[in-house]
Amino acid sequence: MINQVLNSRYRIVRVLGSGTSGLIYLAADTSHPDFPVCVVRQLKLPRKYSLAQTHFQFLLDHKAEALERLTQNNYSPEIVDYFVEDQKFYLVEEYIPGHPLNPPTEPGQIHSQDQGVLRLQEMLEMLETKPEPSRRELPTFHSPHELDADFDIQPSSVVDSPQNPDKRSSGKFLWLGLGGAAALMVAIALVMFLQNQNQIRAKQFFNQGVEKLSKGDRQGAIKALDQSIRLNPKQPLAYGNRGNANYELKAYKAAIADYTKMIELDPNKAGAYYNRGLAYYDMGEPKKALEDLNQAIRFQSTDPDSYYKRGLVNYDLGDYQGAVADFTQAMQLNPNNSDAYQARGLALAALGDKQKAMADYTQAIELDPKNPKTYYSRGRARFLLGDYAGVVEDYTQSIKLDPKNAHAYTNRCSARLNLGASKEAIADCTQSIALNPNKDGAYNNRCIAYFNVKDYDNALKDCSQAIRLNPNNDTAFSNRGDIRRVSEDKQGALADYTQAIRLNSNNSVAYSNRGDARRDLGDWEGAIKDYTESIGINPKNAFAYYGRGLTHMALGKKPEAIEDLQEASQLFLNSGRIGGYNDAQFQLKKLQAGK
Repeated sequence: MINQVLNSRYRIVRVLGSGTSGLIYLAADTSHPDFPVCVVRQLKLPRKYSLAQTHFQFLLDHKAEALERLTQNNYSPEIVDYFVEDQKFYLVEEYIPGHPLNPPTEPGQIHSQDQGVLRLQEMLEMLETKPEPSRRELPTFHSPHELDADFDIQPSSVVDSPQNPDKRSSGKFLWLGLGGAAALMVAIALVMFLQNQNQIRAKQFFNQGVEKLSKGDRQGAIKALDQSIRLNPKQPLAYGNRGNANYELKAYKAAIADYTKMIELDPNKAGAYYNRGLAYYDMGEPKKALEDLNQAIRFQSTDPDSYYKRGLVNYDLGDYQGAVADFTQAMQLNPNNSDAYQARGLALAALGDKQKAMADYTQAIELDPKNPKTYYSRGRARFLLGDYAGVVEDYTQSIKLDPKNAHAYTNRCSARLNLGASKEAIADCTQSIALNPNKDGAYNNRCIAYFNVKDYDNALKDCSQAIRLNPNNDTAFSNRGDIRRVSEDKQGALADYTQAIRLNSNNSVAYSNRGDARRDLGDWEGAIKDYTESIGINPKNAFAYYGRGLTHMALGKKPEAIEDLQEASQLFLNSGRIGGYNDAQFQLKKLQAGK
């Protein structure tokens, strides 16, 4: 063993003695030019204790931090280094001539501890650290639990060493060695101390992150929580709050990764599934969102928000019955949830139950009269019910609460068109275009309004703009065909109607309008074919019956003409279109007078 070099640095000079833990050597430190001597104590690692191996590895990974902490205390001899080689742990101390390697004993007494154990006691006393009182936590992800990281290291009573001479300034060092059990105790003590320090710091960074998040500093929160996770990677709430910060920054993939890690650490946390479900939903993955919200409800079946969010997911997936059931459960758990009433109204409307939808919207408005979305939704329901005056009323209230909602102006424009208020409709659509000039719907509606007031130039411009913004807008093509037809551009009208039908073969109005264009061109058979197709798609299209009646009339088919004009008269009357009714009655009288 003499002249052997340990750790590529310490050359063994001679054996000084032995302790219960192994041999004690005098060694020269070859890393210094004057080869100062030191004492090396050998500690055999217990092979069967994997925990000991882990602790020693932790000490090696944090050597600089541990040695710095140890040198801050004026213990003698000073520990200056440690390392592992050939399954043995070596502890290095400064060399103090005359200092005993082991404590003296009474004659005939066997001492149960060598000097290594006494050093352990000194280290334990040094490592005794009370954590600072933690600041009040400001959680944003449910209620964070206290970190289980507050270790109180209680040392054994310190055994005083024999009087030590003053440390020499010669720069010489001595290594000390402990036994396997004592070495494990040293490792555990240092590990506990360093882990305790890390967890205290981790908790401080965690609190900083939560506080920054509560103040809207999401980037600052992420930086603080990054540090907390680095120091304590087993704290699920740190991942959860960092996930919240990422979610608010719309970094949904990062948020999902954080929530997933939180679930790995705490698989029964309903909030983690709930938040990850929201992130999946906002990423456009409703099926994954549904799976997570199912889990959230399984762990916490009384949370109304989970049912509400799952209802939204089911609605988007087209499961309207499931959505209604979820919204109903959310309302039972929280009867004052106006959003649940509004959402159930949408689901009921999708199921065709417009009256119940209206009732839900009205209840939502009673609970929250300041929500513009509820007035907007009820306005849509009223439009489908043909209550155009009610539509104008609801959209007017929605616009008061949210003056920048371009869609509300567009829809109020539609309602006013149906009420015959074309000038007011033009004003609404103009405002909608000012708020959002890239939506084809407002241009299409204003096109109709200009057409109604016979401003065909502006009508043509608006319908053409609607088509430029959305080349698949079949209604805009059909409307532009109407403008071209009254402008005597019959071929242009025919082309537009044909394109509308090509885009939407179920457009009853486009077939009826193309029938009119073909009738104008004298294509009687083509006109009858289009009118018949229109009626097949929508048996209540009064204009198709009226046009086909006129075509039969031109072909001298009076019985067919009378039948179609009578049907048109009734349909016009049922829909309140008095002008159309009068026109159909006029043509019937002409036919009857000619009998």
